[in-house]
Amino acid sequence: MGKHTLEIQYDYDFVLIGISSHEKDYRVCWALNNKFGLELIKIDSLEIKGKKQETPSFFSLFTYDHPDGFVEYTVVANLSESKAGITKENTLFGTKAKPHSYSENEFLIPEHKQMNYFFVIKGELEEEGIQNMVKQIKEIDIVLTAIRIDASQLKSKHNLIF
Repeated sequence: MGKHTLEIQYDYDFVLIGISSHEKDYRVCWALNNKFGLELIKIDSLEIKGKKQETPSFFSLFTYDHPDGFVEYTVVANLSESKAGITKENTLFGTKAKPHSYSENEFLIPEHKQMNYFFVIKGELEEEGIQNMVKQIKEIDIVLTAIRIDASQLKSKHNLIF
């Protein structure tokens, strides 16, 4: 009997906008909420474990589903969060639990290290509306720059499927 392989092709049918800002994730989301009338809320972090990583990386994640527009808005951090862990250390007097913080400072999209956040928009949007949205994001005081990114051209595009 022959060997069968399954090839999965993902649909990258979403708008990806890279945002550069020195502010914390919640401040960027608050600014986007005010600018576009969204209600982005923090959900569990996106967990990704690379092939060469011992521990997974966690990326801050905010989302909002527009009730009548069939559009989903997501903001995800490009740099992984630090997570606390506990290491067990054997000593002369027994085993001792030692807390530590680990983070390999992995990037979600290493091709765009200069971007701090990615604004992912899934749903039906017109090209003019997308260009206008990028322009409005650039006008936000705490945003240094914003650019539209073609997700299909990224090497690490598989990290954007969540």
